[in-house]
Amino acid sequence: MSAVPSSMRFKHVCIQWICIFFLWGTFCNCVKVWDVPPMYTGPALKANMSIKDLLRLHIPNNYEKISADYIIEGTVTANDKTDNFYKSIIIQDSTAAVTIKLDGYNLFTKYSVGQKVGVALNGLWLSDYAGMTQIGISVDRSDPASPFLLGIPQPLMNRYIGLLAGGKLLTPLSVLATGLVDSLKGCLVAIDQLEFVVSDTGKPYSDLVNQLPASHTLRTCSIGNLYLRTSGFASFGNALTPRGNGRATGIYTVFRTQKQLVIRDTSDLQLTGLRCSVTGPKTLFSEDFSNAVMDSSFASVGYKNISEVGGKYFTTKKTSANNYLEISAFAAKQNAVISWLILPPINLDHSANEILHFDTKDGFDNGAILQVMVSTNYDGGNNPAKAKWTLLPAIMAKGSTSGFAPQWKFSNNLDMSKFKGSVYIAFRYEGNDPSAVIGKLTTSFRLDNITLQGN
Repeated sequence: MSAVPSSMRFKHVCIQWICIFFLWGTFCNCVKVWDVPPMYTGPALKANMSIKDLLRLHIPNNYEKISADYIIEGTVTANDKTDNFYKSIIIQDSTAAVTIKLDGYNLFTKYSVGQKVGVALNGLWLSDYAGMTQIGISVDRSDPASPFLLGIPQPLMNRYIGLLAGGKLLTPLSVLATGLVDSLKGCLVAIDQLEFVVSDTGKPYSDLVNQLPASHTLRTCSIGNLYLRTSGFASFGNALTPRGNGRATGIYTVFRTQKQLVIRDTSDLQLTGLRCSVTGPKTLFSEDFSNAVMDSSFASVGYKNISEVGGKYFTTKKTSANNYLEISAFAAKQNAVISWLILPPINLDHSANEILHFDTKDGFDNGAILQVMVSTNYDGGNNPAKAKWTLLPAIMAKGSTSGFAPQWKFSNNLDMSKFKGSVYIAFRYEGNDPSAVIGKLTTSFRLDNITLQGN
């Protein structure tokens, strides 16, 4: 038998390897882990449906595969930065919000809060967990009795989710605890006048040691309450719940019929105000000048005692063991006297039905005026005139032309409920004391017992 030429042997070997590679490729093509659609190749991800319309495609307690080229856009409102949202991000548009399950870690480095994203939905699945709709890659049915939605794995995230320009932090939707309806599920909300029930104050948010979640009850000053739910993996789990009242911001969720708020971190809870009172209004501010230094220009932390014109200041005085402030243009020898006493800023975001009242006396009344005003844009500096001030309709003492009035005049209850946020209350005096006798406006005013109350 003649020997097979080396060139023929080489050809046979090549054919064999080609067949092996062909058969291997054929075998591999029979094994599918995910049914992956072609990567989106358009110029840019652009929404062709709203998140609200997407949610309408889902039947509760069911699994639906999306087989159309739907695209949604939304802004990231929550991620895994503190691990209170595990392997997921939440996106929200102007209509609704939805959770996207992602099988990866440190998602916040890419999908930061405020980042705008587009999601190509073809090939993804819709489902829900305890009432919250979710998007995922496929369904694990290894246990037919307990199927569950799988998150999009790291290598496929870019296939489905694109980063878009124009992102910005969303302003939370301001709602009442009683106004948490189904259409707000998954949305970033803010609720005022909330506080933890006494038994849940000063408690760890969750059990970080044993990695167990916890729910704490939040109540309002009026009607309605909800639960604050915190994961056992949340990095702030060992922090203690605050004792005060105020604004709570977070993602509104449900667990079956239980309404819940889930925070991104502890800064979402601004509960620093006075707690709800069960006996009546709570005092937000009070000043009777009992600790002031006598016969001196009044000075105390947070206050501003300003002479805009004329060199006169609110001065501390005392009569019959009672301290008060006094202001007058008398002896100023100025054609104009304008003086301000501005109280420290007072936060009205944690109260309602606020009422301001105080007492005044007038002496040697010849026409100078004292007014009380409120500003929300005063910068705390020495030029209050550049701020916008709202005049309050207070009753001021008047008519005592010879000496001081024997009784203090009550200002009446001044409604402050229309003001919100940090406000400044100012007492403004205006008079004069020119060289000529005619035209002097040197009325002296005394001020005491300034009180601001609210519910």
